Amino acid sequence: MKLPSFTTIVSVLFLSYLGNLFYSIWVMVQPPLCTSEGLCLKSFLLRKPNLELTIFVAPQSNPRGTEVIFVNSFLLPNYNVSYERLMSVELPRLTKQNGTLYAHVFLSKAQETLYTGDKWTKLLTDPETVYTLVPMFIYKEPEYKIFQLLQDGENVKRNVEKPVTHIKAVLSVSMLTEPLHLSQIHMPSDIYQYIRLYGKKQEYLPIFLYNSLQDRSFNITKINKNTTHVPILLRYEPLSYTGLRILTQTQLAMVTLLQFGFKNKDIDEIKAIFDTNHYLLLISIIVAFVHILFDFLAFKNDISFWRSRKSMAGLSSRLVLWRAFSQTVVLLYLFEEKASMLIIVPSVISSIIEIWKVFKIIPIDWKNLKLKQITLNRAEEDTKKFDAESMKYLSYVLYPLCAGAAIYSLIYEPQKSWYSWSIKSLVNGVYAFGFLFMLPQLFINYRLKSVANLPWKTFMYKAFNTFIDDLFAFIIPMPTAHRLACFRDDIVFLIYIYQRWLYPVDQSRFDEDVEIPELPSEELKTKTD
Repeated sequence: MKLPSFTTIVSVLFLSYLGNLFYSIWVMVQPPLCTSEGLCLKSFLLRKPNLELTIFVAPQSNPRGTEVIFVNSFLLPNYNVSYERLMSVELPRLTKQNGTLYAHVFLSKAQETLYTGDKWTKLLTDPETVYTLVPMFIYKEPEYKIFQLLQDGENVKRNVEKPVTHIKAVLSVSMLTEPLHLSQIHMPSDIYQYIRLYGKKQEYLPIFLYNSLQDRSFNITKINKNTTHVPILLRYEPLSYTGLRILTQTQLAMVTLLQFGFKNKDIDEIKAIFDTNHYLLLISIIVAFVHILFDFLAFKNDISFWRSRKSMAGLSSRLVLWRAFSQTVVLLYLFEEKASMLIIVPSVISSIIEIWKVFKIIPIDWKNLKLKQITLNRAEEDTKKFDAESMKYLSYVLYPLCAGAAIYSLIYEPQKSWYSWSIKSLVNGVYAFGFLFMLPQLFINYRLKSVANLPWKTFMYKAFNTFIDDLFAFIIPMPTAHRLACFRDDIVFLIYIYQRWLYPVDQSRFDEDVEIPELPSEELKTKTD
């Protein structure tokens, strides 16, 4: 009995995990059923109360009454629909001195008569009021200063400034509007923390909470000691039970990611995925998991191919060197632009693999720290000749264009630093003309009239991922040049597929993971002619 391949085992485990994940999500969004009348909690919303929102701000999360500033109160005529109001918020003195700011938001029954006393104390002691705390500040470093390097070269200084207070432009809160009967025994822990019992009756007050998924670190206002008021948009969103569970679970996941070292920018990019309908979100999750699977299989097959490879016949060594160089440059550029970890992590893995390939084609004697002598067979010599021939033609176009683009950028475009200009010039060459370095392999395939030497399993996994990258290029924020490079690679893969059809593989061909036999020189020349 033939055992299943490693790829089959990984694919089955992947599908099993994906199925279990969706089953767990389906179970998660089902409300806990009440099995006994004495253990059920009824919703306060069954009373059909008139509700209002009251907002205070203070420089502390637990302020004294004299430190809070009343902002406004807003009626919720229909709490089942979304609601927005623009507020002008006065800033406390400590906040203007590079301090913090918290919004204290109360949800209570609407007052039938105008209350003129201490509203803060009354709401704190009201048994029918629920409350949520919203941090309204972000400490952010100022934007990098840019310079004309040739004109201001002596004045270029390091962009090092301490973070300053920025105030969020949106205050987002949400409430569960479904009047559900919840079980006290099977209450999920992430929901239980928001439960507030009403009196001695088996009722719970409205589940009211801060919606952090609506926050974006770019949607902020910078302040200084002279700023007295800032505009803040109050946004109220009703939630179903499904939406509440997704919100609470996602907020917990965001906290975990921050503990693992993710930055606010990375969290923002994950939040952006949730700014869509549930169907597109589901498709995005499935596509993301498929992308991870293909990435893993591509890496695995790429490593297997090169580990067993003992001949470079039919393969462009210059392409291997170029890919190692370009992947390293791209990685440095992503770090320079502070791109998302979702983009950086796969780039780090790709760079390590590409550098490892270089040591496969250029063997080094580590004991004596020198290159080993390599004896090329006839097929490798012919491949090397075709490789050099293709690069000679490309160099006439490639080098002048790269040098011209770098000089133009230096003269006419402002830069952060000389290092930034160097990395940007290199990566622009990689992105704009990098596909030209893939052409030597296409040229070798054309001259040999064969594609039998290519790692086709790896190519196909990467081809599928390239088309998936086209989709994510519109979803995940990334540098524009990196986004355009996703579409550039499509062209090259389509040409490879065309060559696969044009030069069919005969039955005597060895598997791509096995070293191909050496062809006699006369037979090879006859084939290339």
